[in-house]
Amino acid sequence: MHHPVPDNHLEAFTQERAALWQRVEQVRAAVKDGDLVLARELGPIVREQLRRGDDRVGGHLERRIPDLDQAFDDAYDEAFPLAPDADLRTVLDTPWPTASRDAALRALLGCAVGVIPQLDEPADRFIAAGDVAAMRVLVLTPLGWLNRPAVTRLLDALHAHDALDRELVEHAFTVDRWLGYTIVGRDPAGGPPSPPARCAESVRPYVDEMLWRMTSAGIPDDELPQVIVPRGLRFMLRGLDWTGEEKTGRRLGAAELTEADLAELVAHLAERPPEIRLRAFHLRRPAGDAEALLPVLGLAPAAALLGMVDLIEAGGVVRHDRESILAAAEAAGPDATARLLAQTPCELVSAALGRNRAAVLKRVKNNALAGISAYGLLPLAAGETVLDRYTALREVAKRGPKLGPNRRHSHAAAVEVALEHLAQVAGLPDASRLETDCEARLADDTPPPWSTGDYTVAVVMAGPDPVITVTSGDRTLKTVPAAVRADARYTASREYQDLLRDQARRLRTGVLERLVATGAAVTPDELAALRRLPAGSSMLPALLWRDHNGTVGLLDDVDATGPITAVHSHDLYADGQLAHWQAEVVRHRLRQPVKQAFRELYVLTPAERDTVDASRRFAGHTVSGRVAGQLLAGRGWRTHHQYADHQATRPAGGGLTAALRCDFHGHFGMGHVEIGELSFLSGRDTVPLADVPPIVFSEVMRDLDLVVSVAGTDPARLDSAARAQSRAQVLTALIEDLGLRRVTVDGTTAVVHGSRAVYRVHLTSGSIHVEPGGYLCVVPDGFGAKPHRRLFLPFADDDPMTSVVLSKVLLLAEDEKITDPSILAQLAVLGSR
Repeated sequence: MHHPVPDNHLEAFTQERAALWQRVEQVRAAVKDGDLVLARELGPIVREQLRRGDDRVGGHLERRIPDLDQAFDDAYDEAFPLAPDADLRTVLDTPWPTASRDAALRALLGCAVGVIPQLDEPADRFIAAGDVAAMRVLVLTPLGWLNRPAVTRLLDALHAHDALDRELVEHAFTVDRWLGYTIVGRDPAGGPPSPPARCAESVRPYVDEMLWRMTSAGIPDDELPQVIVPRGLRFMLRGLDWTGEEKTGRRLGAAELTEADLAELVAHLAERPPEIRLRAFHLRRPAGDAEALLPVLGLAPAAALLGMVDLIEAGGVVRHDRESILAAAEAAGPDATARLLAQTPCELVSAALGRNRAAVLKRVKNNALAGISAYGLLPLAAGETVLDRYTALREVAKRGPKLGPNRRHSHAAAVEVALEHLAQVAGLPDASRLETDCEARLADDTPPPWSTGDYTVAVVMAGPDPVITVTSGDRTLKTVPAAVRADARYTASREYQDLLRDQARRLRTGVLERLVATGAAVTPDELAALRRLPAGSSMLPALLWRDHNGTVGLLDDVDATGPITAVHSHDLYADGQLAHWQAEVVRHRLRQPVKQAFRELYVLTPAERDTVDASRRFAGHTVSGRVAGQLLAGRGWRTHHQYADHQATRPAGGGLTAALRCDFHGHFGMGHVEIGELSFLSGRDTVPLADVPPIVFSEVMRDLDLVVSVAGTDPARLDSAARAQSRAQVLTALIEDLGLRRVTVDGTTAVVHGSRAVYRVHLTSGSIHVEPGGYLCVVPDGFGAKPHRRLFLPFADDDPMTSVVLSKVLLLAEDEKITDPSILAQLAVLGSR
């Protein structure tokens, strides 16, 4: 039962009903006169009238005219009767979707009531058979549904048979005004373009005429064919004087023009007032040929500057060349530059010229990406140094992690662009050189050791961490005495320690993590610059390197006179040297600044080889979308909407893109997300997993393992086999180094033969089972906050679970020394069984 039509639509509803009854009478008269051609022509006209009428009355028309529906059905069933044994083409060949035709179609396709019959498969059959008549019927039928690619395939096939005409094209674009996306090969989501349809050039003249006729009649913009750009000066001139909807005027004004068209336009504008000339200039900006109109605006010298503005607007937040901007502005001259920027404001150009400092600073404060990029290009203010600007940008970078997942990623990218721009202002070749120079200058003001009473205080790097050491004679104190804390120089030491800690963090999470994850080469000059930094000189020797001779070793053991690369754990694994170097790292007590020798490693499984081009290793895991989004963003991923081809992607190296499918509702960070399959893309093509470089594959899988381990919602699945294997490798190296004769590793379990019992510690969860059967709970307050006294972790990564698990193993290996009452009580009960 339908609700009454709302009062505000009642008058329009009555008018639309009356108009449709007039159409019923027209159809009936045509049928009575035997004029089936007119009856066919009226079908699509009535359907379009019905659609527009429904829009006019807020959607209250189509559901409230069953008597009209029946009248049209009766008339068209009489005009085009359907035999019981009619084939698919005959059923579809109708100007009106009568109930009898719909039922016949569902019977032929086996389609249930309530589901729109899908015609893509019949379309491909008719195309393969070369059945031109059937293909025409499929394009024109009001029954069923064809998706956009299927319609395009039909138009391509009809074009190949020289059977494309105005009726087909206009009908297709009336049904789907956005059909142009597949015709011209544009991705609606903004992805890379695909080749245009073969029929594209044949379709365009029909669409041009359709658009010309509809704009002549003042049809609203949302009913016009979209995407396909019109061609010809007549459209531009109509757009120039357009007084209707502005977006229609902009579409007309951006029509494709030939050189002759442009010349005629310039001549036409010479006779028009200045405001019309300016309008023409702005209409041609999207078309990319507005430069031709600069002479009629008196801005001919500004052609190069306009080119720079267009390049900047098209490129987004990316590095631009400061010298080119300044040269273009100089060629234009001050007056033309000012006039052009008044018409085409460009934040970056104005920043390079120093015209908008206050506005840029305000935009930086609000985390505007383009504003951050422009900040790097501003000339230095009076009294401002490059180091001041560099330090300010690093403070801006600290705000990024507090933003949303995708915003966090783009914010960090904008800061990197700003650093590239600042390097140009400073006269340096790139941001890398700027960074090492500024970081070295930050560290140059090292406060010398100082003394107060019997104490000597110094700030030193201890591996990846800066520490304040206090010595008294030959003894290093564990705590800072009150007399030292009271000294004003201690505050300066703390500030310098904070500076070094920030520097070490940037070096670890930026440069060193990238070097280990990608295998990028470091030149001798780059190595020297990094070693100038206190953090660099402390951390680089703890990594494993491969020199240009193929030798692997610590920094002092390889030939650094040529390029060197940080070795990935996969390379050590492939060379059969992984266990050796893991033992060496532990033996030398090296605390690597990032996970390298003990980095989680992921190799193709047999199942992944069998599926060829998709991994389902983490499929089915449910994670918190908010946490997962933050973790992915921190590793360079972008998340997308639920209807995208892939819901998370990131550049993966080697020209590939890692593409992850996920299932969720709404936005990625709104609720739970179910992880799906992972693929690697080269452009739009899926790449077989076996062809993905092993390090690229391993690093992407490491990202996903982190996500399901940290953001997972199922406690039973919060850690992975790869992480357990990494802990097993650390424990194996420690067993030999510490002489732990009571401990062995059995897969992902540590077996501890204690003096009180035999324990099995699961390296994933940390749970402890006592043989032959029992469970030991070791969770006293703060356990794991401080590692076991004998535990040494050979990496600086924050991995509290590894510390907790291995501390439990070491505790149980000396169970005779346990004094905790709760643990002893449990062991007593287990021992009495």
